[in-house]
Order: sequence, then structure tokens, then C-alpha cells
Amino acid sequence: MSHANASNVSNAPSVTQGDQTPLPLAYLMLVICAMMWGSNHVVARGVNATVPFEALAFWRWVVAAVMLFPFCARYLGRDLRLMAQHKMSMFLIGFTGVFLFSIIIYLAAYNTTAVNTGLLNATAPVWVLIFAAVLTANKPTLSQWVGVLVAGVGTATIIAKADFSVFTEMSFVSGDVFAMVSAMVWAAYSMLLKRAPKGIHPLSLVFVSALIGLVFLTPLYVWSLVVNGEPFFTHLDPAWPDMMKIFYIGAGPAFFGYLFWNRGVSIVGPATAGVFMYLIPVFASGLAIVFLGEELHLYHLGGIALIAFGIWQATKKKRAVS
Repeated sequence: MSHANASNVSNAPSVTQGDQTPLPLAYLMLVICAMMWGSNHVVARGVNATVPFEALAFWRWVVAAVMLFPFCARYLGRDLRLMAQHKMSMFLIGFTGVFLFSIIIYLAAYNTTAVNTGLLNATAPVWVLIFAAVLTANKPTLSQWVGVLVAGVGTATIIAKADFSVFTEMSFVSGDVFAMVSAMVWAAYSMLLKRAPKGIHPLSLVFVSALIGLVFLTPLYVWSLVVNGEPFFTHLDPAWPDMMKIFYIGAGPAFFGYLFWNRGVSIVGPATAGVFMYLIPVFASGLAIVFLGEELHLYHLGGIALIAFGIWQATKKKRAVS
């Protein structure tokens, strides 16, 4: 790249040719994405006690793929030809973002505490910056490093409820390893999005990624049914409350969440987009307060203020230098 030395991760993303999406709209999509993923924490609360993780991972992406198809069918004829020229990139995007991340994050959620999962998975933006610094010519800026670290402190404040001694008392189990690995997998997926074929429609990208992921999720789901004797959906009787949650997780966090994330990353780059992940606990806390009757505390406001400052710091434009 001829201008690699004069660019940075935030202003040199992989963008579809002719893309005229305004930067504020890209930021809005990333905010909505974080809201979707924050709602996932609220809606799915307690599901791990009744829904096998194989079923949850499988059905959320079935729902997303079925919803996507009517909207992306008109683009698939053209886009599949472009994707066929980038088979390995598409395979890695679908394998990491849909299959690997879904399985590992659910293994974490099912095998460790919410505090541990939240804290370790929140390291994803840091891993994005590390991968960008090591693997790309577009190095993260100091503002991005400062923004990510400040927002990370805000996230830790919310997760720990301002009692940081909780981190010294954490007991680490196998699920914590999965939580940390899931953050690394998500960072790798975000970096791989830069290798998506130019010119394909965002809907096609998510749809084909979902199909690739389902190629690997389906055998695991069938195995859980046949060998482990797990139910199709849930152990809950009646099943419809959990089925509604699974449908929402597929329609909201999977369908819209991945669509807006992929689009945002293509415009602002993975390093800048990564800091928006710190909004997930903000929305999770806010939605829990509104819908679950949880109380608003001062640590919520302090954490939100730190996260807001961190995002501003990471996304502010560098002043032009002559």
C-alpha cells in the first residue's frame, strides 16, 4: 500500500468501492450493534439452565439465516461469484465469527461466572489493537490505545460494581480460558473482515458467513440430540418462553448485530470499531434497570462516563500535519 506509512487503523479501513456512508452513521450502527448485544445478555439470562449450548448456537443462526435470505437473495447471484474468488477469506470469516466464537463464548458462559465472562470477553478491543499493531501496516494511534484502556476501566467499573476487590477474589476455572479465547477469536474475526471481497452486499456477507458457520454447528447440534439425548430446543416445559428468547437472539444480536458490526468495521476499521464493544455492558445494565427492575447506582454513571470518554478519545480525528 503506497500510503501505508501515512495512515492509521481508523482512517484506512477496507471499504466497499463507491461507499458513501457518512462516518456518523457508521458510529450509529456500531452503537446499535452494542445495544443489540447488550440486550442479548438480558434476554438470555437464565437460558443456560434450560437450553443446551449446542441448541442455542445452532438455532440462533438458523433464525438469522432464514431472516436474511429474502433480503439478500437478489444480491447472491453476483456476490457468490465474487466470494468464490476469495474462498479462504470467506471460510475464515464464517468459521471464526459464526462457528468458533459462538461455541467458545457459550462454553465460557456455561462454565464460569458472569463477572469473569464479562471482564475477560471485554478484552476483545485490546486484542484487536494488538493484532493490528503486529499483523498490519496500519498501526493503532496513541489516541486509540488511550481510548481503549480508559473505556476498559469503565467496563471493569460496571462489571465489578465499583468494588475492584472482586477481581482479586476471582477464582479461575476452565470457562475463564474460553472467555479469554473468545475475545481473541472475535478480534481475529474483526481483522479478517478487512479481507472480505470488495463490492459484495453486507447482507450477503452475513448470510454466507452464517451458512459457513452452520456447516460446523449442525453436526454438533445433531450429536447433542442423538448421543447426549438433549432436547431440540429446551428442557423447559412449556418450551415457548425459551423459544421466544432464542428467536430474539437470532433476529436481534445475530441478524442485526452482525450486519451493523460488519458494516461499521468496513467503514471505520476494526481498531476503532472495537472500542464500541465497551458499550455492551452499558446497554446490558440499562436494559436490566428498565425491564428487570434492577437499581441504578453511581458506579453505572461513573463507568458510562469513562466509556464515553474512551470512545471519544479513540474516534477523534487526528489533526492534519504538514
